[in-house]
Amino acid sequence: MAVLATLEQARVLPPEGTREADHIIQSVIQFQSAFAKGTDRSVQNFAQRALAGRYGEEATPVLERFRASGWAAEILEALADADQRTPTDELEQLSTGFRQFNLSVDDFRRFMQLVRAGRSALAARGQTFEEVYAHHRKTMPGAAGR
Repeated sequence: MAVLATLEQARVLPPEGTREADHIIQSVIQFQSAFAKGTDRSVQNFAQRALAGRYGEEATPVLERFRASGWAAEILEALADADQRTPTDELEQLSTGFRQFNLSVDDFRRFMQLVRAGRSALAARGQTFEEVYAHHRKTMPGAAGR
């Protein structure tokens, strides 16, 4: 998965094979489902607001591409930024929607912290999260036509 490859290249993931690493892998997959296929209004509204704050009128097409094709750097970075600026009590409103996918708000915060840490680590090396992610996505099985 391109998300994990990007975070690995940024050197922000815990050692492979550890319980923490396994939990992150599961979280990445489950959060994709929660945001792309979940029906919880709070989760969907959070994603829409996160994208609108970063992409304005382009938010809806970005969200539609995500739902059709999975994670994209655009949505990961928008969610990470929104997580950082959203008060904890507001994030807690996402817990019901996350729970449907065996996730918690703490899981979300950890995942988004990894995205922010990855973005910072890559920037320190003169790379952008979006470029590195796009490179990894192109190398993934089934990438043709994305």
